[in-house]
Amino acid sequence: MKNYSLLLALSLLLATGTARAARPDVVPTPGQKAMIDRKYGMFLHFGMNTYLNAEWSDGSAAASVYAPPADIAEKAAQWVRHAKRAGMRSIVLTTKHHDGFCLWDSKYTDYDVANPQVRHKADIVRAVSDACKKEGIAFSIYYSLWDRHEPLYRDPDPRKYIEFMKKQLGELMTQYGPVAELWFDGAWDRKVDQWYLPEVYDFVKKLQPQCQISTNWTIGKRPVDMKAGDPIVYFPSDFRLWDPFLPVQDDPKIYTYQGQEYYLPYECTQTISVLGNWFSHPEDTTVRELEELEEIFHGSTANDNCLLLNIPPDTHGEQNPLAIRRIEELASLLGIQNGGDFPKKPKTPSSLTRNATATATGIHKDDALHNGPLYAVDSDVSTAWTGDSLSVLQIRLARKVAFKQLFLIIGKGSIGEYALEYLDGKTWKTLHQDRIDPATQPQSFMGYGFIDLKFDRKIRARDLRLRVLQSNGRPSVYSLRLR
Repeated sequence: MKNYSLLLALSLLLATGTARAARPDVVPTPGQKAMIDRKYGMFLHFGMNTYLNAEWSDGSAAASVYAPPADIAEKAAQWVRHAKRAGMRSIVLTTKHHDGFCLWDSKYTDYDVANPQVRHKADIVRAVSDACKKEGIAFSIYYSLWDRHEPLYRDPDPRKYIEFMKKQLGELMTQYGPVAELWFDGAWDRKVDQWYLPEVYDFVKKLQPQCQISTNWTIGKRPVDMKAGDPIVYFPSDFRLWDPFLPVQDDPKIYTYQGQEYYLPYECTQTISVLGNWFSHPEDTTVRELEELEEIFHGSTANDNCLLLNIPPDTHGEQNPLAIRRIEELASLLGIQNGGDFPKKPKTPSSLTRNATATATGIHKDDALHNGPLYAVDSDVSTAWTGDSLSVLQIRLARKVAFKQLFLIIGKGSIGEYALEYLDGKTWKTLHQDRIDPATQPQSFMGYGFIDLKFDRKIRARDLRLRVLQSNGRPSVYSLRLR
């Protein structure tokens, strides 16, 4: 640590007076190139929300609610070892979420792991960053701009909170070794200019010149709407974020600010949870299937983009064993275990819905760009076909397949009654017809509902259709999977 401090002091002397906002360029900088080469990492959502069984909280919970086990530092090191075995090259840790609780001992708040009410006071940032050094994994930081606990956040003078934030960022950037990425979130709670992002960016770059920095919702629009030359909303940024959307196939890279052009790769964030939850919840043991993760990996990392797969620890510091097994299966399939080379040419994923097409009798607002039927079969659970009232969604698979399970992710409460059918010769036959009681559906942060059907025989078909028999006026389907 002392050696790193000396090196950091030297770099500060050399950087004095030279830090500035991101330089205009239409090709990747060395820092961006290093990020692109890392390609694949693990997102770790852990903190106060883990112990509140919540996705968001308001910062009012007592510090004592955060109650990790005595061996939480060793458990944190295990998270990094899991990532290494699964071929991941980076870790992004939620050092502070919107609730304001800090996973390190900060001099500037007592709402942190060192609070007297916290029994086991391990510095989680230290445990993870040390393990990353040991395993040769890049260590990165998520830090929420929005702070629902800190009183200075509510001060009429926004600069008071900015100074507080810079002090905390100074701790994170000087006490834990190299930081590969800084991931800002929660900017929507203030006007853009009240974040003083150029000042914050320069401050961080003086401390960590190679750290790649971005703010969620960077361009202010979803990937499907991003076009080359679009203005950067949260400037400066070294890469683009809009969780949890996948990038489009021909993802543009050049964006503008005040007439200058900037190259910005895209980092995609996805949950291992089928329900779309970021934090661990005892009632959510769902894990995405291997074929879906394979499609997500190739879709997210193509075209010089990156993927973060979120695998949250629970209150005991343990990650879902099935999730760990699944990412190890993915690593074996891709040949990237323990840092093996990424595949030069992706294999064709084995999904039965690969290259399926879709049509619908209704599209909400006639807006196919945002609500079109292809979103039901595009492997991106953040996009959906949204119809009108009693629409019919028809799907044609690339070939005739045999399946015994049909799994649909729908908008919770959007479909009240439905019929699923398949084409047998020239006749549509009913697979299943049912009503959906929203009260029986699991809780999902993303607002998902589910239809999971298992059949006692193999169904052979190429054409399927969903007839919506009752809806809230906007029936939606996020994903169709056949197994």
